[in-house]
Amino acid sequence: MPGTELKNSITGETIYTPPQNEQEIREYLKNLEDFINNNEDGIDPLIKVCLIHYQFESIHPFYDGNGRTGRILNILYLVLNNLIDSPILYLSKYINKTKQEYYKLFNEVRDNNNFEDWILYILKGVEITSKETIELIEKIQTEIKNYKEEFRSKLPKIYSKELLESLFYEVYTKISYIEKTCDVTRITATSYLNQLEEIGLLESEKIGREKIYKNVRLIKLLSKN
Repeated sequence: MPGTELKNSITGETIYTPPQNEQEIREYLKNLEDFINNNEDGIDPLIKVCLIHYQFESIHPFYDGNGRTGRILNILYLVLNNLIDSPILYLSKYINKTKQEYYKLFNEVRDNNNFEDWILYILKGVEITSKETIELIEKIQTEIKNYKEEFRSKLPKIYSKELLESLFYEVYTKISYIEKTCDVTRITATSYLNQLEEIGLLESEKIGREKIYKNVRLIKLLSKN
């Protein structure tokens, strides 16, 4: 849509006005698609992900959501090139904390062809985020262990590996999820979740007609990151 701009979320200043013509945008996207899928160019995938991010944000094809889409593309490209096994390396926190530097270096590429500082900035983000993600995974693993010990000691009759893992599959679970993952009836699934809430491992909340059971400890861990 015409009128799209890249703005500094802090100051409101227009940082960059991307292409406005649909045909031009489509041509740039095709060029980016070819670059992403060219495995014979000899560019290291980590360097390439920096260039892909810059190019996508420069095209800025959508009226809204370009930043999130660009960061998802980063993850998918790293998965595609076997640099990570799961899509869990989100640069959002790093970029949001260093927004001024992000905009400055973004303009440096366009104005002075300074790709080096941009690449180093993104690579630093990958390094910092990787370390933080590993620490978070270790904390989640510790929490799963703590849950397991508490679960088995307080509710040994209903404990199962499948039920435990289902509590950490997402930050919340539903009766229907437990029915499916544990292969039990709705009455049994409801009983399991209510008992887990009674011993403090879950907290329930009514949303519309449905009741969800939140893993509050997992939510706290993720919210700190």
